[in-house]
Amino acid sequence: MNGFWTYCKSAWFNLRYFFPITLLIYHLKHNLVGLLYWVFFFLIITDSIGRGFGISFLFLSPEYGGTINLWSFLFIGFSFGGLTMAFHSYSYQRLATYFPFLAMVNKPFVKFCVNNSTIPLVFSIVYLTEMWQFQREQEFASTNELLTYILGYVLGFALYIGISLLYFFPINKNIYDLGKLKDLPSVRKTRWERFSRGRNLKWRAEHQHHLYWYLGRRMKIQQCRSTKHYQPALLQSVFEQNKISTSFFEIATIIAFVLLGLFGGGAAFDVPAAMSIVLLLTILLMVFSAILSWFKFWTYPLLLVVFLLIDALSVKYGLFGFETHAYGFTYKQRVAYNMEVLDSLSRDTLKQQADLERYHSLLTNWKQRTKNEKPLLVIVNTSGGGSRSAAWVFDVLRLCDSITKGQSTKHIALITGASGGMVGASYFRSLKLAGKDVNQPQYYEAISSDLLNRMSFAASTNDLFFRYQSAMHGVGNYSYDRGMAFENDLNEKTGGILNQSMSYYSVPEQKGLVPVMIFAPAIVNDGRRLLLASQSLSFMQCEESTTGLEKSYEHVDGFSLFGKAQMDRLRLTSVLRMNSTFPYVLPMTTLPTSPKIQVMDAGARDNFGAKTTIQWLQSMEDWISKETSGVLMVQIRDTKKVILKDRTKSLSFLDKFIEPLMSNISNFPETQDFDQDQLLLAYAKHLPYRFEIATFNLRTEPTDRISLSWHLTQKERELIRKSMKRPSNQAALNRLVQLMQLHS
Repeated sequence: MNGFWTYCKSAWFNLRYFFPITLLIYHLKHNLVGLLYWVFFFLIITDSIGRGFGISFLFLSPEYGGTINLWSFLFIGFSFGGLTMAFHSYSYQRLATYFPFLAMVNKPFVKFCVNNSTIPLVFSIVYLTEMWQFQREQEFASTNELLTYILGYVLGFALYIGISLLYFFPINKNIYDLGKLKDLPSVRKTRWERFSRGRNLKWRAEHQHHLYWYLGRRMKIQQCRSTKHYQPALLQSVFEQNKISTSFFEIATIIAFVLLGLFGGGAAFDVPAAMSIVLLLTILLMVFSAILSWFKFWTYPLLLVVFLLIDALSVKYGLFGFETHAYGFTYKQRVAYNMEVLDSLSRDTLKQQADLERYHSLLTNWKQRTKNEKPLLVIVNTSGGGSRSAAWVFDVLRLCDSITKGQSTKHIALITGASGGMVGASYFRSLKLAGKDVNQPQYYEAISSDLLNRMSFAASTNDLFFRYQSAMHGVGNYSYDRGMAFENDLNEKTGGILNQSMSYYSVPEQKGLVPVMIFAPAIVNDGRRLLLASQSLSFMQCEESTTGLEKSYEHVDGFSLFGKAQMDRLRLTSVLRMNSTFPYVLPMTTLPTSPKIQVMDAGARDNFGAKTTIQWLQSMEDWISKETSGVLMVQIRDTKKVILKDRTKSLSFLDKFIEPLMSNISNFPETQDFDQDQLLLAYAKHLPYRFEIATFNLRTEPTDRISLSWHLTQKERELIRKSMKRPSNQAALNRLVQLMQLHS
């Protein structure tokens, strides 16, 4: 037994002083920032965080050029190679001086990287394993394809590491290289060197007696020699020289990464979104590491001061206040936005009456197009949900149009909603206006194609540091950012059919050729809703009440606020972007007002278009009751309102602290459903005409997983197309067909 315990103690001692294992322990003690990076990506690739947004899909099924191929995985491997070198650089800054023996080995930084590679190696193995399983089950990839993907990842990873080693091998010095040059310990340190080195030679005398086993030349396990007989100043000089070398490498990488933004916007730079995410976080780590190498324990106070200074300058002088604009608007002249202006607009009864009469004329033309004496008026409400909603709404409208031989489209008088759903509806409307056959498969492929890769690249290369590109859009010259990247990509994927001004649709709407679309992005500054359409909607601003209820001025008509000239020039794609600005994914849009106001996703106030619909119905109530046989509201939702198999989870100990603050966010869609159902029920009770609802749901089971993203996998695209075969959706389709026949 004594022999067994002796063997165990000896094995533990050897393991404890095996340098790769020791580094893992020291990461936990002294390098949590670098370690948390890997924890974050481990959680992503194992689908432990970001599940609802499909973040893991971006890594496990990356696309380049519209397909999954060797190049897409080569880019992923290249980005993780960059993260690995950033991790090594940052770890060297934090940990190297705890191990003085590194100053004596050949190529100290390179040897440190080799022994510090346990975490990146394990991560790559886990990533490739998860990718293999995902591609097998979700993308039905063959073994040859999977081996190609692995080859691409390995080549990309090795490429970045190889480029890095080309830099470090010639300049990486040890104690003997420096000792031949000059007697560094005798050189008096300058004031700057004393400042930048911080706590100097107390480092680590207590560690000098440890004799570590490390991976040396040709990956052989070697034992280090003692450093007790070396002067601490000489050892320190080795580490300082290598830290300076790594910091210059980091600075050069940062500059190269920022310069990439000069070439962004082309199809060649539609690199996988996962690569952009990794590179952005890598650059942030390198920036932090470079600052740390020069300022040591002054780093955190310095960053805090810089952050506060930037915030103060942005408020007082407008510096660092990057803005995203609505293309077509001119920002040379700004309109006033305050309560006096809103009150004046709401009291302009002459304009409201004129706009209402003009809109009644529009509806009369719509009625004549249906060729029915008392037609059924159809209103389409679309939900937000990124590309999944865009593809789903398009496919539902396409199928309804096909089944009813175009009658369902002719009966649609209004389309409203949020985010991706309105993108799909706009695409459908524009194709119908152009006389295209919406049943052609290339149109579904276009609206369901990736819109995230180019936007992510722009976000990581342009938005964070500088905005040094610009482009003309109508009357203005606007800076290039992820908002412009999104619009350019959307126009390219859809063949430019959405690249129109709002005035382009005004006459067709007036003639009843296409339905009116009302967009309602939320105003961030005060929570109101900005109504944007090709028609003036001033009559929807009026909130007169006989009950004494005070006005809230909730709805702001874009035509009334900005004027006809501005609204006519405004690009449809900018309106779609403003209506789809999911927080942080797309930038908030600054409007030409004084003071400046910003708008974001319509889903922040009305994710299903119900509030806009009720306001519109109230304004049109008299006309509808006289001229139609009733209203059918077609709700096209990305998620079923009530999923019976859903289970309410019990709160954990940690949840009890988090949920009181986060419950409004986590229950946001359900809260909107509850509120809007109550509004619809209360409103429908007193309507003088028939009012019905038909609902199409994309996801009806808890296991239905289609990510909330601007990127869909091939499997997700197929699931969307199959969703119309669900019994509930077939029932809604049959009801729509029956009503069309009844009112024909």
